[in-house]
Amino acid sequence: MEGLTRRLSTLFLAAAASLAAVAPAGADSLRISDRLSPLNAKRPIRPHTRYIILHTTEGGTLGSLRKVRRYGEAHYFVTPSGEVYRIVDRRRIAAHAGRSMWEGRGPLDNYSLGIEVVGYCDRDLTAAQYTALKELLRQLKALYRIRDVDILTHSMVAYGRPNRFHPKNHRGRKRCGMIFARADVRRRLGIGPAATRDADVEAGRLVVADPELHRFLYAGGAARPAATLAAPVADGGPSPAAPAESMIISKGVNAWRIARDKYDDPATVYIFPNGTRMKGNEVRDWDRIPAGTRVEFDEGAEREQDFEGFQAIGEGGRTLRDIAGDLAAEATTIYFFPSGLVRTGAELARTPSLKRLLQSPPAGTRVLVGYIYGGYIRAGRPASRIAGRKWNYPSTFYRLPNGRILSGDEVDDRAIPARTLIFMLQ
Repeated sequence: MEGLTRRLSTLFLAAAASLAAVAPAGADSLRISDRLSPLNAKRPIRPHTRYIILHTTEGGTLGSLRKVRRYGEAHYFVTPSGEVYRIVDRRRIAAHAGRSMWEGRGPLDNYSLGIEVVGYCDRDLTAAQYTALKELLRQLKALYRIRDVDILTHSMVAYGRPNRFHPKNHRGRKRCGMIFARADVRRRLGIGPAATRDADVEAGRLVVADPELHRFLYAGGAARPAATLAAPVADGGPSPAAPAESMIISKGVNAWRIARDKYDDPATVYIFPNGTRMKGNEVRDWDRIPAGTRVEFDEGAEREQDFEGFQAIGEGGRTLRDIAGDLAAEATTIYFFPSGLVRTGAELARTPSLKRLLQSPPAGTRVLVGYIYGGYIRAGRPASRIAGRKWNYPSTFYRLPNGRILSGDEVDDRAIPARTLIFMLQ
């Protein structure tokens, strides 16, 4: 009995010390209200917490909150008035970073907390947001023992897969949250300087696709900002208008530069100088889009952790180079041939009888880039055996026999039909 009492006493003191670390005087000013996502209860517990990733919504409170709650895309959401909403339990995985990597780790959702701040990547926060976010960061840092240098921006960690414009995995997919790399902003938030180098670029895992962003983040731009931040946009007011010239294709400004990974999306519209309008998936010759073409796109409805989809060789004029770039022979590039054969690029490259398929895949071959291929689910080989504890992660995807795609937080391991394919985001 005495031993039990001693153990309970020790547990009580440890809990009290933890609470004292995260809730000292001043914490009462932080109001956190539950706005839990419908997906919250389905999200698995995160095994490790190493980073905090800061995002900007690039839109107003109501629309952004609706989207973030629907898809469970943040742990916390900070409004212009300083209110903080809890979207996903901090212990669980939130699908906030999508295709992401830092120091060789990824996807970052599995290792990080995500905080969405209502606002824009190049506009200042409100005073109330500074106060609330500063206290929230202080508490989370203490609770998880996270270093200031490991408080990152989404723009630092997001990366894109190969495409027509960039043949390698590349940094620069997002500018989201780049304001939080600024030294002056971080000082107001009570945190030290941001990371000064991108280890993934230095190690050759990624290449730089947005030199301007890279210079801002790592070549002193964030430490010595050239201009004062623009004032916050009134919540509910119109989005800050992008400079007209920034949405026009010109020398040095191509479709990817403007629309990023959504350049060939049907929601992206190209308006040519002669008035012709084409959707991104209708454009055939990307090298001949005339200067002066205006680009319009809506990224507000984009789901961050989405299945990027199969691309068919020959469709829309796509070649294997357009789809996989330099990664055609990688284990994370998967081929679905019209004959029914399914192989990874690495398997094709090392099998003499199949090399010809890699060198000249037939039209109609579907290709998936940047995923780990788990194969088919069947009796005695359930999803949990293939993917382990990641079977219900939002970054694990299932292609049902009827072609429907579901994420890990949308499936029941006991009810997945046989012949379902499983893929895990790299």
